[in-house]
Amino acid sequence: MKVPWLALFAALTASCWLGCAGVAAAAPIPTYLAIGDSLAYGMQIGHLKQEMKAGKVSAATFDTGYANRLADKLRASIPDLRLIDLGCPGETTSSFIHGPCAFATEGKPFGHTPLPMHVAYRGAQLKAALGYLASPRYDVRLVTLDIGINDLRAGELQCANAAHFDACLAPKWAASRARVARNLDTILQRLRRAAPHTPIAVLTYYNWLALQHPGSNRQVHELNALIEHSAHAVHAQVIRVFPQFDEQGKLCELSLVCGPTKDLHPTNAGYELIASRIYAKVH
Repeated sequence: MKVPWLALFAALTASCWLGCAGVAAAAPIPTYLAIGDSLAYGMQIGHLKQEMKAGKVSAATFDTGYANRLADKLRASIPDLRLIDLGCPGETTSSFIHGPCAFATEGKPFGHTPLPMHVAYRGAQLKAALGYLASPRYDVRLVTLDIGINDLRAGELQCANAAHFDACLAPKWAASRARVARNLDTILQRLRRAAPHTPIAVLTYYNWLALQHPGSNRQVHELNALIEHSAHAVHAQVIRVFPQFDEQGKLCELSLVCGPTKDLHPTNAGYELIASRIYAKVH
């Protein structure tokens, strides 16, 4: 005997309501959303170059960054916390807003071959972050953000071979400072609108050129002031990194800039310190 298609559809629908109710009612996943540049990614250039030379780069092996260390600390009270790390090495405030992540699409600034992300996404990192904040699947308990230093770094790279580094850098940073301020406001305001009650922790930066070009402290302080202004405007927590690395004279201990790779990124100890500073603020 043939079953009318309408009756069959009704039966299947009823079955799904009974059998799929557990899926539909599943609680959202407790989530820590890490966004920003190579610091959020957990980059260490020596490690990256070793993997590139071996012919296989895995984002999963970059697991000593502050996002991973902070997630471990948060799991003491939220055991099922999920880390979603969208950090993109080389990201500027402009590329964060408009995309794409050139590290993932072109391998920049480390070559021309796309490199793996912790979490793949298309387009702009800001759009991806807002998508997670809007999704009912995720209960985002914390957002961390570090962004802005690559805007300053663009000028630093242009002045690398200048006879007078400080004189070269000052006007280049002055020309981009207003744009960076606008972008920081845009980023943080959009994050806050999407997550009005979620804690947001925003990092400032240390100066990896402090030993070579101590005059560049001025530009880093100015960048950090812009970051703090935008963060305070949306009631975000500010995590001051500069005093820990620079003012305490621990730049060589907490970053890799004094080592053979001359890497501007933190050591494992440096990333751990950043994670501890965030944890102390948000826990």
